[in-house]
Amino acid sequence: MDSLYGILFYHWMKLLAKHFFSISFKALPQVFVITFLSIRNSFYSRFDRKIEKESLKNIDLEKDPIFILGHWRSGTTFLHNLLSLDSNFAYPRIYQVIHPTAFLYINKKYINFIESKEAKKRTMDNVKHHPMLPGEEEFAMAAITLKSPIVGWVFPSKHEYYEKYLCLKNISEADLKEWKEEYAKYLKKVTYLEKKQLILKSPTNTARIKFLLELYPNAKFIHIHRNPFNVFLSTIKLHETAIAKTSFQNNFKYDKNERILNTYETLYKCFFDDKELLNENNFIDISFEDLETNTTETIKKIYETIDIGDFQNLKPALEKYLGENGNYKKNEYPPIEENLKKKIYNRWKKYFDYWGYKYN
Repeated sequence: MDSLYGILFYHWMKLLAKHFFSISFKALPQVFVITFLSIRNSFYSRFDRKIEKESLKNIDLEKDPIFILGHWRSGTTFLHNLLSLDSNFAYPRIYQVIHPTAFLYINKKYINFIESKEAKKRTMDNVKHHPMLPGEEEFAMAAITLKSPIVGWVFPSKHEYYEKYLCLKNISEADLKEWKEEYAKYLKKVTYLEKKQLILKSPTNTARIKFLLELYPNAKFIHIHRNPFNVFLSTIKLHETAIAKTSFQNNFKYDKNERILNTYETLYKCFFDDKELLNENNFIDISFEDLETNTTETIKKIYETIDIGDFQNLKPALEKYLGENGNYKKNEYPPIEENLKKKIYNRWKKYFDYWGYKYN
């Protein structure tokens, strides 16, 4: 997903100036595209704000959201796609994520065109990608607030600066207040169109349980974990495909291994610091391996453990989906070089141990 397609022109100019227009020559076509889109977004957003003013005053979330947590490439998208088959749930759609300040107007004017578009496949895993499918609201927050690790994907030379927004704990009160207000407003806009309980998936939320509970005290949380070696390999693929495509500084080289190791540690330190705020009624932890091999029973366990509805409402659509997608082929990766494997294991050993994964 292209990270800043929804940015407004003023924010775009401000962002470029902040980074002294430090852009690779190869990225100039992307910059021209986003500049054009930012002008269009700013124009559309005027109509969007009018709809907001008229329609959002009395909109509240009837039920607090359900949050899917987990590091990138842990199976969060797969789980989100499965749970979104339940007609009782809604979710931010990809077009709403890409155009966060204009999607109310876009929905009003162009929804028939959006629905008619053909599905494509994501570069990092061949998963279907269509504007009406579930999206990650973190991309919306990146474009709206510029306070997201995703902005560090675009400007990797400043990755460490934007990484502070992963947990939201080492930022100013003003920045945190803005993030909370914009997040709540965005979910209200989605709710205005969808009018159902939201089920949300953004890996960054794994590190933000404390602040999500402050906004939504009755929220439910589903965490999915996966063998850390597989997460590492798949995240390398993510960096080499989607993140590389997103970068405006593709002449800036960084140590992908070290960055992935550091981000995983930061994300899960924040997760385990906040996990004590959760209990057996609003939190469940599942493994990707169980979800993959015993899908129906694992989903049923989620419904029953944290009481998110009647599993029978989902079951027919779930069985149909699994029947139609049974031949999906996952990415295959070469074995990890032994010294790197030892490094990953030593750095992440506490997480291997916690979830019961072995070195071999």
